[in-house]
Amino acid sequence: MEDLTHQKYVICPAWPYVNAPAPHLGTVLQLLGADIYVRYLKLRGADVISATGSDCHGTPIEVAAMQEGITPKQLVERNHNNILKLLTKWNIDLNYSKTANPFHYQWVQDFYHKCHKNGYIFAKEVEQLYCEHDKRFLPDRFVEGTCPHCNTSGARGDQCDAPNCGKPLSPVELIDPVCKICGKPPVTKTTKQWYYDFSAFQEKLSTYIRQNKQLPENARKFSNHILEDGLQPRTLTRDLDWGIPADKAIAGAKGKSIYVWLEAVLGYVSASAELGMELHNDSKFWEKYWLNQETKTIFFIGKDNIFFHTLLLPGLLLGAEESYGKPFVLPYNVSTTEFILFNELKFSKSQGIGIYIDDAAELLPTDYWRYFIAATRPEVKDTNFTWQDFEQRINNDLNDVLGNYIHRIFVLLHKYFDGKIPECHRLDDIDRDFVSTIHDVSENVADYFDRFEYKKAVSTMIDFARSANTYLSAKEPWKLIDSDQSAVETILSLCSQSLRTLAIVFSPIIPETSEKIWKTLNLEGSAAEQKLDEAGKLIIQPGLVVNESKPLFSKIDIKELQKKLLKLMKTKSNDSKEEKNMSDQESKIIPFEDFQKLDIRIGTIVSAENIPKANKLLKLRVDLGSEIGERQLVAGIAPYRKSNDLIGQKITVVVNLEPATIRGVRSEGMLLAAVEGEKLGLIISDIQVPNGTRVS
Repeated sequence: MEDLTHQKYVICPAWPYVNAPAPHLGTVLQLLGADIYVRYLKLRGADVISATGSDCHGTPIEVAAMQEGITPKQLVERNHNNILKLLTKWNIDLNYSKTANPFHYQWVQDFYHKCHKNGYIFAKEVEQLYCEHDKRFLPDRFVEGTCPHCNTSGARGDQCDAPNCGKPLSPVELIDPVCKICGKPPVTKTTKQWYYDFSAFQEKLSTYIRQNKQLPENARKFSNHILEDGLQPRTLTRDLDWGIPADKAIAGAKGKSIYVWLEAVLGYVSASAELGMELHNDSKFWEKYWLNQETKTIFFIGKDNIFFHTLLLPGLLLGAEESYGKPFVLPYNVSTTEFILFNELKFSKSQGIGIYIDDAAELLPTDYWRYFIAATRPEVKDTNFTWQDFEQRINNDLNDVLGNYIHRIFVLLHKYFDGKIPECHRLDDIDRDFVSTIHDVSENVADYFDRFEYKKAVSTMIDFARSANTYLSAKEPWKLIDSDQSAVETILSLCSQSLRTLAIVFSPIIPETSEKIWKTLNLEGSAAEQKLDEAGKLIIQPGLVVNESKPLFSKIDIKELQKKLLKLMKTKSNDSKEEKNMSDQESKIIPFEDFQKLDIRIGTIVSAENIPKANKLLKLRVDLGSEIGERQLVAGIAPYRKSNDLIGQKITVVVNLEPATIRGVRSEGMLLAAVEGEKLGLIISDIQVPNGTRVS
């Protein structure tokens, strides 16, 4: 096993959008994959940091906030904080930042200022889609239409999601585009935008893709496919309010924001820099990793994000390298996965399709989910989640194989040796084979992890637990305890050593369970602090007293889980409606200063008459005192009051509203009244006051 003690790594899972309060299993796949790999590298003694966080800008955020009737900032803060709590529940221990923070803003603006000085950013007038109904330009995901390359409908204005296409797009390329907000077809208008010249790096990126032998074949093929068409300049700015202001990076770009993809991918570097400041107050900390050609930067992404990590990010880093004194290290590898489907369908919370990590954490301990996702990771093709497969993995693998074996050993140690680890005596052939298995498992697991073959790594672990079960059953110590105690001591000594091995190798996958095993063994430190190359050593000393154990897992009933999930979803749906109602009420609250702008006066109706062909309307003349004089109002109170009965009636009027013409009659104010069913009550003072008296 290679010594990684001095090897630097930066582990970079794709930044999830925070347009939803909780990611689904497909989204957490990359975060979990990165967390597992970070834990694995720490077992190897590597110098490893991670960099990820919430992707807070872009049109999905604006659309989601618009649909909820809140600001993008409010939505981002709420969802980011919720995700942080959920990641803690899932034991996903990564450096998790967010793009909506001043540090990232400044870092990105400084980066693009350097790129602009280096000559890789230029401006030009462009035709852009504009929604006349919503009075706004429509960048990327504010537009949907048909892909011009594969004719798939529902393509977004930044990329086609069709599995066999995936090409990057611009909104004006779409066939039959419609506005995402109102569904109406947009028009084209001319606007000024700034572009990043990726074409300047065509040759360098082609060489990088060709020479990087670490890239998986699907990433290499996809990247070469894009390169064959030739890299083109891509829009750096957008006509959006929510985003990183571009004018601090580029003079003249006032009112523009930096395109989300061209700032979010820089978050891998900015989050590393932010980490250095937080932990060490060291502004150069990030350079030790990103400006060091020996560093291995590894990205965990879905197959739909290949372009952004193999070509777009490297293209950006190449554009600034001359300004930092040293070249940036380019992506060493991208661990690319396919999609997780739910009963052959894409996840959709609104349609009740799929499982989201907040619900999952309430259904079962998160180690159950971590194990299942790692064991079924979609490394070659899309994986279809089914409850039956989930039940089989949990009940058979975790409960019957791993949990059962571990619990049996602890029970036997307490039953026969008062909880003490016994001596190991002379080994027979079966014992020696088992020792070899203990010794080899960590090397085999490492080989698979190094190739990002999580499924095989997990399979190797559970097969080791299965072989340990087989060894115990074949030896049958319960039959030998009265006739050959030394043999029983050897058996349980070796089995105890295997528990230590299991705790270490499983610690990246099910960290909470591994620590339970470690604590029950009564060993110092923690499983996560050990070295993987020592996991197979027989180093537990005889005489160590282990603690009493409890079963680590329990069998699941998928019918009960499905019922519980439906109940959770129903409860959260009702809670969401209540929150929306509260939010709607809050959105109607106005500052006191706004109320002070209203000029409300007491007046007396001096004449009233019906308006022809308007059964509900009356035309009123109101005396509002010497300061204002008489005003004409149109009021919809004809069904409640006869015109003759109103003459001489005191009323309350808002007098500083903009005049309106209703049914051809000018109205110069608003009468205040309360309506309940078929009854109308005029708002009046309970004491006599002069006309024109102000209401406050």
